[in-house]
Amino acid sequence: MAVEALPTFLEPEFLKTLERLRVVAKRISSARGKGEHLSPRRGSSLEFSDYRTYQVGDDLRYVDWNIYRRLERLLLKVFTGEEEMNIYLLLDASASMAGGTPSKIHYAKSVAAAIGYIGLKNHDRVGVASFSSDLVSHHPLGRGKKQILTLFGFLRDLPCHGETDLQASVRSFSLLFPRHGLVVLLSDLFDPRGCQAGLEELKRKQYEVLVIHILDGADIRLEPSGDVSLIDVESERERKLFLDGALAQRFHEEVQRYLEETSSFCLSRNMDYLRTTTTTPFEDFVLLTLRQGRRVK
Repeated sequence: MAVEALPTFLEPEFLKTLERLRVVAKRISSARGKGEHLSPRRGSSLEFSDYRTYQVGDDLRYVDWNIYRRLERLLLKVFTGEEEMNIYLLLDASASMAGGTPSKIHYAKSVAAAIGYIGLKNHDRVGVASFSSDLVSHHPLGRGKKQILTLFGFLRDLPCHGETDLQASVRSFSLLFPRHGLVVLLSDLFDPRGCQAGLEELKRKQYEVLVIHILDGADIRLEPSGDVSLIDVESERERKLFLDGALAQRFHEEVQRYLEETSSFCLSRNMDYLRTTTTTPFEDFVLLTLRQGRRVK
């Protein structure tokens, strides 16, 4: 598929840069299927190893049509050098993600599109889902370059609305995507119940987890401004207060404590945790931060 044929979601030159990368799985599940991350891919030197049953989204070029004509069964050829994994893009599409300049949801979509593109170009299976108070929409696992247009279209059309309930959303997600794999959670993690129960649920389901915590500058900074009215964009609850220097300082301290607790919680459960703000160009986040976190190379 020519890069120019893709929708205007990521710049063509950036997509060409992504083609040199691949997503790294740090922990391979013992439940993996044949052909999944057996050894480093060796390009044209791949050697036939085995067959596995065709699954929706698999690349039809690898179907053995001779077997299909004889047995009427769709079997895929598996090669020894093939690196294949399930990559799940789980996007927070609650109302708070609409905030920011650029918006947090636009930033999340851009990072998700880049990761999905890398996975699909390397023949990994990629699925995507969005959530707020529960799972909102999803697209099943797909594999191969033909899925890129579908992925970009799904991400482009995602709206933001509703309150956040990460735990309920993860439970619904795990029913739709029960197979082990890497879950990339892209969220501002603003959940009135707290995000830890939802993150714990992901680990309990034995996914490998990468948390990408996306914040806007306004989420973590307040300036003294006298009488103000604060409105929760998700619940629409309003609170009036006098915002002086002491209260602004307390806010900053509480935010810092929350960020440190969230990072420590993830690390204590062997989840990768990366934080960014919308002021950081998403291209830099993908090409620098994800590489430094050893999630792409």
